[in-house]
Amino acid sequence: MTDKVAKLHLKIANQDLMLVDSKYVICHCISADCAMGKGVVVPIVKKYIGVKNACLEFVKNNDSYDAVGQAFRYSCEAGTVYNLFSKKIFRHKAGSGVTVNQYHKQLQSCLEDMKNQMLQNGEKYLAMPKIACGLDRCNWEDVEQIIRHVFGETGIEILVCVV
Repeated sequence: MTDKVAKLHLKIANQDLMLVDSKYVICHCISADCAMGKGVVVPIVKKYIGVKNACLEFVKNNDSYDAVGQAFRYSCEAGTVYNLFSKKIFRHKAGSGVTVNQYHKQLQSCLEDMKNQMLQNGEKYLAMPKIACGLDRCNWEDVEQIIRHVFGETGIEILVCVV
């Protein structure tokens, strides 16, 4: 008898992240100072009422340095969003304020934490923008490789939304 190994399903689609099917949880990168004022986070804050205050509380209950590398799961009527604390301060970018290598390590830690929480919560569908590649200036090919490494054989279906 052959064991079936769950494969990674990663699809890139021309789709608005805020309009994905309700079966998906979403994720995005934020800083531990919870600035949340630019980029994809703006519509997320509007849709997921209370997420910014919940993130601030999460950081307050952890140390801001401890929050970096973690994923904070927030659920409300609109759905579930994972807030990936990929850096300490909003003005840090991969290669400016934090090295590209360090940013990648922090992002991978966030993704590992999120993966574990998703598996624990029975979540099988994840939608995201090209995380870390907008304001944080990472290269998508590098980020995609990290995502594939982390989620490799989980069977979680990942939808990357680009517009």
